Amino acid sequence: MSFILALVYAAVAIYVIWWALSGAKKLDAGHGDHAHEQAHDNIQQSMQPTAPQDADDLTQIKGIGAVITARLRTLGIITYEQIAALNDTDIERINQALNFKGRIEREQWIQQAQEILARRS
Repeated sequence: MSFILALVYAAVAIYVIWWALSGAKKLDAGHGDHAHEQAHDNIQQSMQPTAPQDADDLTQIKGIGAVITARLRTLGIITYEQIAALNDTDIERINQALNFKGRIEREQWIQQAQEILARRS
């Protein structure tokens, strides 16, 4: 019975990751809204890492798990520095793109990222 349960959990996890990634792609396509596309482009440009090996383990931030990490990566967010530097426009865009509705603020991602960076120093 536990093998079947493990298969069900795996199938659900795969579906959630697929859903998250396909939803982000649909949002990337835009709806013809130039301001929306421009905001997305600004976030993408400001959050591009210098190299893939720069990625941090975002799951160290409470409220970010593997699925959210994958969804953030679709937006180009892979480091604590990027999260610590989010401004109101970035937060609004991420909340909208990932359907978070205040989650970043509520779970204090920015403060957590800043604390992690301070411990690194």
